[in-house]
Amino acid sequence: MILKLLLALIPVGIILLTSEYLWCKELIKGERARKFIHVLAGVWVAFWPYYLPFDGIFVLGCMMLALVIYSRFTNLFHAIYSVRRKTYGDIFYAIAIMACALWASSDWAFTIAILVLAVADGAAAVSGRLWAKKTYLVFGQSFLKKSYLGTFTFFAICYVSIIVGYLAGGGLIINQHILFYFLLLPLTLTILENIMPAGLDNVAIPLVAILLMNNFL
Repeated sequence: MILKLLLALIPVGIILLTSEYLWCKELIKGERARKFIHVLAGVWVAFWPYYLPFDGIFVLGCMMLALVIYSRFTNLFHAIYSVRRKTYGDIFYAIAIMACALWASSDWAFTIAILVLAVADGAAAVSGRLWAKKTYLVFGQSFLKKSYLGTFTFFAICYVSIIVGYLAGGGLIINQHILFYFLLLPLTLTILENIMPAGLDNVAIPLVAILLMNNFL
């Protein structure tokens, strides 16, 4: 078990060290540096349940939380904190992994929730900041400034995440509740992504996804 936990952490360490190297070489910076870690580490974590029990994933989540808190005080990983906006997304990210490990009712549901967190949220942030031309304010609040491109990207990748979950073992359940999985779930998570400030979407999105999917398992 300990060996499996250590092996699970090696790719995360490689991602962190690679991001730090790329940041030092000024090949990535700002939002792209942060999302480089956000997406790659999340994709790896999403498939942990297929060779680790959920209690092991919870332990790894605790270790990740300790690492990001330590890094906040020591500036250990510059790529994570190279954005100017104030956010606690890194802390909420680790908490989300712990929460999903506690409450996920199936391996594939965990996969969907973490993929939405990692890929949909990450791709939406990058596309919105780099290529979006039209933006809007949620509830008229400047700190909830979103882009139409980013929102569409998030919504679309929710579908990709659900299809991955379908192929990973959720086919029967998803077929039985296809309206929920291909309409209500993506719509609900997209709304959450719009209204959650200061990185709270990093915990709200996967946790709500898990709790909703649990009702259909």
